[in-house]
Amino acid sequence: MSQSGRTLARAGAVVVAAYLGSRVLGWLRLVVIGNLFGAQAELDAYFAAFRIPDLIYQLVAAGAVSSALIPVLAGLLHREESARAFRVVSTVINAMLMVLIGFALVMAFFAPQIVPFLVPGFDLPSTDLTVRLTRIMLISPILLAAGAVASAVLNAEGRFGAAAMAPLLYNLAIIGCALVLSPFLGIESLAVGVVLGSFLHVAVQLPAVRHRMRYQLVLDARDAAARQVLRLMLPRSIGLGANQITFIVNTTLATTVAAGAVSVYSVAFTIFLIPVGVIGMPLGVLLLPSLSRAVAAGDLRGFGSLLVGAIRMLVVVMSFFTAVGIVISRQVVELLFGYGAFDVPALDLTAQTLAVLLIGLAGSSLAVILARAFYSGQDTVTPVLGVFVSVTVNVVISVATVGQLGLIGLAIGVAVGDWVEAIFLTVLLGRRVPSLAIGSFVRILPLVAVGAAVAGLAAYGVLHGSDGLLGLSGKPGVLLQVLLATAAGAAVFLLYTRLVRLPELPRAIGLIRDSIGRRTEG
Repeated sequence: MSQSGRTLARAGAVVVAAYLGSRVLGWLRLVVIGNLFGAQAELDAYFAAFRIPDLIYQLVAAGAVSSALIPVLAGLLHREESARAFRVVSTVINAMLMVLIGFALVMAFFAPQIVPFLVPGFDLPSTDLTVRLTRIMLISPILLAAGAVASAVLNAEGRFGAAAMAPLLYNLAIIGCALVLSPFLGIESLAVGVVLGSFLHVAVQLPAVRHRMRYQLVLDARDAAARQVLRLMLPRSIGLGANQITFIVNTTLATTVAAGAVSVYSVAFTIFLIPVGVIGMPLGVLLLPSLSRAVAAGDLRGFGSLLVGAIRMLVVVMSFFTAVGIVISRQVVELLFGYGAFDVPALDLTAQTLAVLLIGLAGSSLAVILARAFYSGQDTVTPVLGVFVSVTVNVVISVATVGQLGLIGLAIGVAVGDWVEAIFLTVLLGRRVPSLAIGSFVRILPLVAVGAAVAGLAAYGVLHGSDGLLGLSGKPGVLLQVLLATAAGAAVFLLYTRLVRLPELPRAIGLIRDSIGRRTEG
């Protein structure tokens, strides 16, 4: 393996390990919160209150920073214009902080007027609680934006460690505040944890960033590179803001279903995002700088080879997670939340919602990777169109079905919207880069679908065939069933991919093994 290959493998191991740790902590955070407060009105208020601060962050920062700043920084650093690069960074962060602080002040002042429109199904005490929680958490997007810029700077230089560690501290802070402060502050302990976690998210990256740049109190709109970053951020921010329409609409609709419905939907959706965060997002983080360099060098063959290989691997792995995840969804929810705070109907509804969401898992992950293919060419407009298409489909289906299907209708809207976005971006990318060989990806889809179905059947057979035969009861018995069913599905899926000569799964396993081995040697 070449030096660059070894470097990418080591970076991949660091990012995957950190994202895995973050998602495990996010999972634990959800478990702690769910079992402390249950699917009740207070937890509904917390999840609903998250919507406005999250909308502000998504509009101004979030993925817009990395998708716009990394390609421009990579180009400047490649040309050894480091002083100019970090002046651009200072300009971007100063502009964002001005906008974020302004948004936060306006939203804090008008929260009593805005929040009731978002939670029409809440009673007056729940609405007032949502307003208080919203005002506390409005500090969070300001801190997270600073952390996002720090991550972009480090990632542009191929340094992923500190940036990947930041979400770990974010989750740890929320978990710690929930456990320590909830007896005194109740649900407001979670809002305090969000603010503390956001502070730690940026603080852990500052030492690494200080070694590479000096912050300047400057707003240099005359610099063409700074203007380019801001131009690239605008459509991405619009796209992320449009994407938030899904969450806002679904939260609003969930408030009309029943008490606890917002919590059930939020829990199911967060579990659904775990494989996207563990596999799809790290892969996107690693790919964006490499794709950007390939585009800058005019290496379309390398660009296409890297991208098609990534999406083939992603769809194979995510199809497995979809099939087996649907089979074990009830058992997973039981293991996480079956301790009394969630009653049996809430557990059943969470599992059903999760199972439907999982249908869109591969589509959601593909959209992440395909969007970054456009960002690498400094095109942030096309992915926004994909988001608008997805959101339109999602909202139409959700509004049309929530009355009869409740949360299941919302989950159907998300799954269909994710696949429509992935297909839309694939078609446009194939037209733009004819040498991309998208056909090689499309041709494997029937084979992958059959393999996932076979793996799911194997997991189902083991899950229900072992019922009562393991000699264990309660949670240990459920855990053993989940492990055996997952192992059976994985073994069958791996054997199937070998029989039909799909190399992606063995290649993914080999990449992980090689990365771990080389990290151990180093």
